[in-house]
Order: sequence, then structure tokens, then C-alpha cells
Amino acid sequence: MNRLLKNVERSGLSRRTFLRTLLFSAGSVATASWLAGCNSSSSSSSGSSGGSGAPRRSPFASIGPLQAADDNGVQLPAGFSSRVIAVFNEPPIPDNPGFLWHSDPDGGAVFRTDDGGWIYVSNSEVRDSTTGGAAGLPGTSREHVEALGLLRGGVSALRFDAAGNLVDAYPVQRDTTTNCSGGVTPWGTWINGEEIMDGYMFECSPLRDGGTPLRLDRFGRKAHEMAALDPEGRAIYHTEDMAGDERFYRTIFPTETSWPAGDRPDWQQGVLQVLVVDDGIDAAREGPVPIRWIDAIDDGRPQSDVYQSETTVFAGNEGCWFLSGFVFFSTKSDDNIWAIDTVGGTIESIYNPEDGPVGSPVDPDEPPMAGVDNIAMTLDGEMIVVEDGGDMRAMVLLPDRTTIPLLRLPGDPNVTEVTGPAFSPDGRRLYVANQRALRSGLPAGFGTGGVIYEITLPFSVRVDAPLAGRVG
Repeated sequence: MNRLLKNVERSGLSRRTFLRTLLFSAGSVATASWLAGCNSSSSSSSGSSGGSGAPRRSPFASIGPLQAADDNGVQLPAGFSSRVIAVFNEPPIPDNPGFLWHSDPDGGAVFRTDDGGWIYVSNSEVRDSTTGGAAGLPGTSREHVEALGLLRGGVSALRFDAAGNLVDAYPVQRDTTTNCSGGVTPWGTWINGEEIMDGYMFECSPLRDGGTPLRLDRFGRKAHEMAALDPEGRAIYHTEDMAGDERFYRTIFPTETSWPAGDRPDWQQGVLQVLVVDDGIDAAREGPVPIRWIDAIDDGRPQSDVYQSETTVFAGNEGCWFLSGFVFFSTKSDDNIWAIDTVGGTIESIYNPEDGPVGSPVDPDEPPMAGVDNIAMTLDGEMIVVEDGGDMRAMVLLPDRTTIPLLRLPGDPNVTEVTGPAFSPDGRRLYVANQRALRSGLPAGFGTGGVIYEITLPFSVRVDAPLAGRVG
């Protein structure tokens, strides 16, 4: 059993209450007891319980309703501010007009740099003919499009100095397509994938000269979404999203030599596996049920061509995050958030809007979360959920299952979406993208829009951004 759950049992709390309230804080139930601290007057913003040992209260619990849109068209609570960092087809660095920012920004992540600054990487989900796009060849294989030289997409980077000034912008991966989201590695690289039926996963460096991106063949040919790494368990979990009937995967490294402790894995020794929930996901909505993993058919064919009948189908797998022995992932078609106990071998829904009223405690007119997509978490278990569709918001999932709107971006949710949430290393800035909108907030089409925003918080949260590293 996960050691956090052992502590829960010893404290007399129910396991289900614990998981549903996301009580995680440095492995300590005492310092993570947000519910007990919801009426506390503590104003700590450091993520700790302070010297008294009193339960920590999330700083997000004190923010107010969204205000009128600011000069950038962004609605924020009082005390927050926004800044436009990068815009499609414009140079982020005016002195470097040769590099223009990519379109359709999607998944993003932040890495520390050795000079005290940080780097924000952003995927480009721009479509090409592999997804029925520009070349007018719907259903064309990736190999055919690659041979024609039609691939678009990739990953770009924005580098900041220690004071938060944008000082550099550059590409870190090209010659890929429809790059959706990914996950950071402890050694400071970015694993990201193509969201097409026969897409690949890749590893790239956030550094300007960080080495040649590496294709990762042991992650299957599929519509890749987000990834979450569990180094101690020698496993990388990853989601799939294309037609609404996808599976949940992991790539394991079975031996200590395939993934040595404190090192990076030997990618060629990875084994692709698929999740099976024998009791079904409806049972998992009611409480923890056992899971098992089976080896996937991994012979180079798209996973959608070789699905095994016993594997479990989820509706629109999106965000994925690993924290304290649990893997969290979101499914946008039913707006659920799931938790897998990697030690105890169970899965359950920790957020299901059908369980009861789930509104905003600061503004009852705010609708519940819709189109739950990318997620990002602090070390204290605070979950940022961005909406694909919905109401163009980034939401904070609170311990009592209510949600607090953190921001609303301009634009038509039928055309664009909120993507790429990631905190700066000091926990005071949140980066998000408006995927297919113009600076004005007006909608744009695939391949013709995208804006990156920096949101400054009036407090800090605890995060653990890795130091940017090289590939290989």
C-alpha cells in the first residue's frame, strides 16, 4: 500500500475521503489537511504548515471572483496580472526577427536554468495532412507525409533571466506534426508526442544547443497526449486521445539496468503496457477498484489497429501527472479526474461532476469545469485544470471538490482552447496558451493563431522544476 494511505488509515480518515480531497503535502497528512484548515486564518503562501504545525490552507482558497478583462483581454481575480509573452507569427524577441513564434501552442513545461532563470517550452499542435489538414490528404500516413516534406509542428522555447525578463526564443524540435502535450523528466528534458493515429513520442532538450531530439519507439504509435514519469517505479504513464474511445498506457523498464536509480532509462528496453480495469470504469467512479497491466502489441502498427478487447476504454484521455505515488489523469468527454495508486494497484475517480453540485464558492454563476484537458500540479497537490471548450478557463480543483476559476482567456471556446499550464520555478508565475486565437482574442483557424500569457500570482506555490538538461 502507498505509504500516504497507510498514514491515512492510522489517522482514522477514510481512504476515499483522502483521495477525493487531494490531500498531498510532502507525504504528510498532518501538513496536507486542507479540509481541517479551510477555516484557518493562516496566510502562509510557502506551501508549508509553518512553525506551529497547523494544517496548511491553500492560498488558492482565498482568491476572489474573476474581474473584468484586463488590457490583454484576460479575466483574473483581484491581485493577479497578465503579460503577453509570445504571439503567432511574431518574433518574441524584437532583436531577433528571424525567429517567429509557432501556431497552435499546446502542452508546455518549465525548466530551471543554471543562471537562476528558467525556460518555458511549448508544443505546436499545428495540423498537416496526417490529420486531414493542409495538403488535403486525409488519413495519409505519417511516413508518406514525412517523405513529401510536409511535416509541421514541433517545439519552441522561451528563455527568461533571473528577473523574469524574456531574453531568448528559439526552436528545439522540428520535422514532427501535431505535437500535443508531454511531460518533464528529472534530468531536464521534455518528452512530447504527436496526436495522430500513428504518432511517435520524442525526447528533446529545452536548451538552445541541447542535442538532437530522439524518437522514442517504445511508446507505441498512437495519438499521444500527456506523459508523467515515476522514476522510482521505473514507469512512464501516457494518455491517448483521438476518437473518444482510447486507452491508458505506461512504458515500464523492468530491471534496474534498464533504468538505473538516479539516471535516465535505456529507451530501447522499454515495454509498452495497457491498463485493464476488470470491474469497469463505472465501478471506479464509486470507489477504488483493482487494476492490471497487459503488454501491448507493439510491432510498429498504430495502436488503434491492434487494440486488445480486454483493455479498458476511456473517453478522451488528456492530462496526466505523477505525485507522491499516484498518477492523476483527466478525461474530457465525461469531465472526470482519475487517480491510480501505483503501489496499491487501484484506480478511482476523484472528481466526477455527476456526484453532486460542483460550483464555484466565490461565484455561484460560474459553471462547473467542462472539457477538462491538460493538468498541472503543485507539490502540495493543488491541481490546475485547463478547459478544451468549456468556458475558456483555467480552474483550481479544491479539496472539497468545488472549483475556483483562476483565469478566463478571450476567444470562442468552439474554436480555441486553454493549453500549456506550467509554473515558474519560484511558483509565482503561471504560463498558459490561447491555442487558436489572435492577440485581440478573435478566433483564428488551425495554423493561424496562438498566444502565450504569463500570469503573475500574488502568492507563491511549491513546485519542483528540473534543471534544463541535454538529450543523451
